[in-house]
Amino acid sequence: MGVTTAAPSPKVLVHSVLPARSHPETERLVTESDAWIRRTTRPCFRDDAGMEKFLAGRIAELCCAMLPGLPYPAMRPMCDLFQYIVVIDDAFGDSGWVGGSVHASRQVVAQIMAAVTGWDSVPDTAAPARDAVERLRPHLTEARWRRFVVDFEDMLDGYLLEVATRGADGLTDLGSYAERRRVTVAMKWFLTVAELGHDRPLSGETAADPELRALREVVLDHLWLTNDLYSCAKERRDGEYISLIPLLQRLEGRSHQDCVEWIAGRVAEQESLFLDRAAALSHGRLATDPGLPGYLDNLTHTMSGPLNWSPGTRRYQVPGDPHATR
Repeated sequence: MGVTTAAPSPKVLVHSVLPARSHPETERLVTESDAWIRRTTRPCFRDDAGMEKFLAGRIAELCCAMLPGLPYPAMRPMCDLFQYIVVIDDAFGDSGWVGGSVHASRQVVAQIMAAVTGWDSVPDTAAPARDAVERLRPHLTEARWRRFVVDFEDMLDGYLLEVATRGADGLTDLGSYAERRRVTVAMKWFLTVAELGHDRPLSGETAADPELRALREVVLDHLWLTNDLYSCAKERRDGEYISLIPLLQRLEGRSHQDCVEWIAGRVAEQESLFLDRAAALSHGRLATDPGLPGYLDNLTHTMSGPLNWSPGTRRYQVPGDPHATR
């Protein structure tokens, strides 16, 4: 088993057939969003080096690969909010900083939600959330905005749970772990914004349809499984190690490589399930909604984006780590 400095290739592990492309304004969006990160989020980092290390991961590029058809006016604040949330997730993962205290983390969550909802003044660490959301909200209907807030808060509550139960030994079974990761990694609020489609948004009635909700669950599982497939070495290096791999090793006695292959198999299963259900929806009773094709395209790329971005990002590259294996 060879040692590599990069995460496993999706072509080797998953054999994905999902289409992949990036937003036509990707370079502009990455440049502008990275400048926004430097301008607004410095208080969220320990030092300048930490901020530059974060930016080297090109998180905004991932966002552009996940929503390549979203119009630029909505995509611009979306890139900023997406990057900010990853900054906060990293801070909560730092047990030597805010992530070392449940009480401190709970205060940060309260400040962020105050920023998102526009309630009261907020500290510099939460102000970026208010800035991004104030620019994103005009693109959402009132009903869509309410769902966005609930799902956004749900994700932050999941972050708190991970702070409180840090480490693989705090996890007891695969079902509970999967339920948590659907919230903390998969970001339901992201799929709500994806309803904006391309040039026509998804109707509220279609968005609430049980068949489409079931399809979103498939996407959520694909997202967190893909994350755990590629981020394990990075989380081990950073002392987090909230990952399916150590859980499978502990509960089932699997080798690291066996865990990698098992997760890759589950990713492939979710992809096949998504393609079958999306095809059925495209020819079913919801096909009359002109916003459905754009939404399904956004969901497709929300899955293919991380699958293609993860192997090349510096964020997941840990030179010499034996856990970054093919």
